[in-house]
Amino acid sequence: MPSSNNISTFFEGLKVLDLSSILAGPQVGSFFAELGAQVIKIENAKTYGDATRQWRLEEEKGSDTVSSYYASANYNKESIFLDLSDTSHYQKLLELVKEADILISNFQPHISAKLKVDYPTLSKHNDQLIYAQLYAYAAEDTRPGYDLVMQAETGFMSMNGYPNGDPAKMPVAMIDLMAAHQLKEAILIALIKRTHDAAGSLVEVSLYQSAIASLANQASNYLMAGHIPKKLGSLHPNIAPYGDIYTSKDDVTFILAVGSNVQFNKLGKTLSCERLLSSTFRTNSDRLTNRSTLNELLQSKFSLRQYQEISGLLVKNNIPFCRVLSLDRVFTERLAKDMILDHVIEGDPVKSVSQIAFTIN
Repeated sequence: MPSSNNISTFFEGLKVLDLSSILAGPQVGSFFAELGAQVIKIENAKTYGDATRQWRLEEEKGSDTVSSYYASANYNKESIFLDLSDTSHYQKLLELVKEADILISNFQPHISAKLKVDYPTLSKHNDQLIYAQLYAYAAEDTRPGYDLVMQAETGFMSMNGYPNGDPAKMPVAMIDLMAAHQLKEAILIALIKRTHDAAGSLVEVSLYQSAIASLANQASNYLMAGHIPKKLGSLHPNIAPYGDIYTSKDDVTFILAVGSNVQFNKLGKTLSCERLLSSTFRTNSDRLTNRSTLNELLQSKFSLRQYQEISGLLVKNNIPFCRVLSLDRVFTERLAKDMILDHVIEGDPVKSVSQIAFTIN
């Protein structure tokens, strides 16, 4: 995708100042950089820059190269280290602001005001500036924002994990990433608005509300039916068998993702199992009610076959399934490899994945 994307120069001439740090804001900057914008990352000279520069894996300890975490969110940016409490450094920032189209910040409002990098101050120097602000909760709330805290406070951790096990967080900072998507969308709308009124905008996104917006069917399950979701592992609360795990005769673990009655009937016929086609499992509601019995029956059928045979049957009949792959397997796939970005940060060759998973023709 990155190498062949025909929109990689779409935002040439657009200038973005990225004052943000960690993941959500920097991902937004990387998005615009991939689309051809000039992105200048302003880092704190007092603290040796973005904290993720120090977030090294065990495998990276002792290395003086750019950390993989930092590389994941800072594609093709020019980094400038400034101490904004220094008058000459602040003036340099103002010169950049005058020429900028977009500024991204995740400073808390009282810090922005103290450093004089808040929207009311900077918009006086550039009335067409789109100022993109990330909050943890809301402008008036001074609590810091951490993805882990957001996952816990917005219900995600209460649903994630296995029954009788501890709550679990998602293995990537998913709330940060979802907030980044909200901020990208808001900035793009502000750019369209600016073509009509030639005016800048203050764009504000909350990590907390981004998480709430992403609860999707789980939120509606509660709001409409009073259902409080529990930890189900990989199981889907509304569909069965969907996320249910099985093992083949040769001990290969795989999952089914059967999302319709048509697919389930195909499964029953594929496995030559009349019982699967009985009234006990006729509708999705029936399958949810009788999930344990259903899974015992399916496992008894799968345990008689090698995975290669099961795979062939399911593929032939267009029944959704897959093995659970680790990243070393994922990045052998062409579609995954097409998303890899090879780039250079401060002289170090690094790799990350593209923010662009679309094409426009």
